[in-house]
Amino acid sequence: MHRSTCHLRPLNGKMFLLLAFFVLNFLSNESCVNAMGRSAAFVTSTTFSTSPSCRSTTSKHPIVVSSSPTTQEEQPTNPSPSENNDDAKVKKATLTVALTRELGKNSKIRSAVENHPMLGMLGIEDLQIVEMPCIQHARGENIDDLTELLKEEGALKDKYQYVVVTSPEAAKVLGEAMKTAGLEEAAAIGAKVVAVGKATEKALKTECNLSVDFVPSKANGETLALELPPVEGVDVTSVLYPASAKAADTIQEGLTSRTDGTFQVTRLNTYDTIPATFDEEQTRIMMEDVDIACFGSPSAVEAWLGNVDVALGIENLPDEDRQTAGNGDVLAACIGTTTAKACLESRRWESRKIYYPKENPGMEGWAESTGQALGDAMERKFWGGGW
Repeated sequence: MHRSTCHLRPLNGKMFLLLAFFVLNFLSNESCVNAMGRSAAFVTSTTFSTSPSCRSTTSKHPIVVSSSPTTQEEQPTNPSPSENNDDAKVKKATLTVALTRELGKNSKIRSAVENHPMLGMLGIEDLQIVEMPCIQHARGENIDDLTELLKEEGALKDKYQYVVVTSPEAAKVLGEAMKTAGLEEAAAIGAKVVAVGKATEKALKTECNLSVDFVPSKANGETLALELPPVEGVDVTSVLYPASAKAADTIQEGLTSRTDGTFQVTRLNTYDTIPATFDEEQTRIMMEDVDIACFGSPSAVEAWLGNVDVALGIENLPDEDRQTAGNGDVLAACIGTTTAKACLESRRWESRKIYYPKENPGMEGWAESTGQALGDAMERKFWGGGW
């Protein structure tokens, strides 16, 4: 069963026991000092390392929990070398998160992760966030067809009742087609505009100057296809769907299977996603450093695994042989159910290592899922955690 953001693994219990241990030790030491009339304090230092099965056993940043350094007057008469070494260590917990959208499109998820309260709760003092774009966009085979449809003012009015847009990139491509067609006013599009979620709605406003007429209760294609109302006064509700060539058939299949109205969907593949190839340094980071990969689309998942295959030298093996090769030993934090399903169906992740917002897909839910993954990643990296 997939993890949802409403549950957290029991980290607090372990942290509470550690805190209790130090408090009791401190009180015990204080009582000894008071009873004996001595000024010396005892310094307790505990080092946590990962289990041998974890990749992070070679990490340069083991977590060390130690008491505050004592003053010169409080130092033991003959401190041992091990005590001096422990006191010199810096208390630090390091985790690395990879953002896989195109360069320049990761600012929202970056900000949401950097400001997530989980960082303070877990004492993560060194969060490394790296941008590792997994995809790049290219022209789709039907982009010219869309431009031709838009060339005459109000041309869509007689053909389509809705224009359905399911990603910010699709909104950007639509805006570029409108400019090429000479449409400067939003009203000129001549059809109601549908956005899959808030991020796409915002992109339609900024990229196309379009007001959105309908947004589903949940930001996914299944809910949109289920909730989009049929247009009254027409026998068939016609829908124009400019999309990525890699997008699933969820929209058209969902709408055409409706029993409360008849829908006809015209899909135009206006852009395509091409997997990015990592360079040597990116490959090293992927295989050695990354604890969590944030995926915003199934295409990003596919591209990540493609780079893992190249790193392992198995890119030419059959799919069934590559399914046991793993994913670079990372947890997957997904923007929604479609992307999470892509991770699961790849057979490269166990379901318990896939995180996604079941009830609140989108940026906020994505950040919450990443926060939960941070908690579990810290547990498995520094305490084992049953992983």
